[in-house]
Amino acid sequence: MTAFALPLALRHRPLRPSDAATWATLLAAAEAVDRTGQHYDAQDCAAELADPELDRERDSVLVLDGERPVAAQVLWVLGPPGERVVHADGVVHPDDRGRGVGTALVELARARAEELGAQLHVRVAETTTGAVAMLERAGFVPRRWWTKLHRDLAEEVVPAPLPGGLRIHRLGPDYDAARWDPPLCAARNATFADHYGSVPEEVAEFAHHRTGDRNFRADCSVAACTADGAVAGFVLAWEFAAATERTGRRDLYVATVGTLARWRGRGLAGALLAQVLLWAREVGCQTSSLTVDAANPTGALGVYTRAGYRPHSRQVTYCPEPAR
Repeated sequence: MTAFALPLALRHRPLRPSDAATWATLLAAAEAVDRTGQHYDAQDCAAELADPELDRERDSVLVLDGERPVAAQVLWVLGPPGERVVHADGVVHPDDRGRGVGTALVELARARAEELGAQLHVRVAETTTGAVAMLERAGFVPRRWWTKLHRDLAEEVVPAPLPGGLRIHRLGPDYDAARWDPPLCAARNATFADHYGSVPEEVAEFAHHRTGDRNFRADCSVAACTADGAVAGFVLAWEFAAATERTGRRDLYVATVGTLARWRGRGLAGALLAQVLLWAREVGCQTSSLTVDAANPTGALGVYTRAGYRPHSRQVTYCPEPAR
């Protein structure tokens, strides 16, 4: 792990697989104050710590005051050399904010990104004013805005026709990973090649973070294919178990929507999304949500608002201001 300075009396070490519950407790304490709508449990954190792409010794840290957990951070190093992006995912217990811990974690992330020659991205909710102020004091500037959208599934869902020549494939309930992971991964990489901060994914990485996650709802996910079986578009949906347990509300989160370039502008994404929402109602979800890049180059925000989604909250990606 890159050396970094902490306030006096605090120590640190890498996160271990056995720290999943500790990390989840820190996240729950932060959510109780920040109210961002993000809920994680020990199983979610264990899956993150088991990510084969995560170098826990170098890219994770648990901060302790004696034996009491104070903060945690994981750095997600994405993309091949020359195209790397580092996403910093940190949390400081509300009782320990204002001690300089968050600043120390940000400096650790900055040093690691510089070591890798990578861009550093830190995404925070606009409403977490303390985190925003800390990042700006550290010389970070806002680079991208992300809108969280919600939809009430009690409202009518209007089916829409697929473009001619395509066939719809419901991906579950018995998801065939060998059949679908490679073409869906390829379609995802092609679709997101021009998106901000996106880097190509290998099939194993795609599976771990998307279709292999325990929150993946294959029965509410869909692909549209041409007559020869090529993927033209897809929607992957999740239902977060931790959020359902803590809120008592079943929300279908539309995690990834992709349309290949030659099929854009023909109503495909809207048709697939309508089908997913109809299935979500069938399985008992009350709402649906998703997050969209406010400057998405494919006009996705318009697709979602036409499907009945409405803005709910925003997140901001901060990056270090380039040296002059």
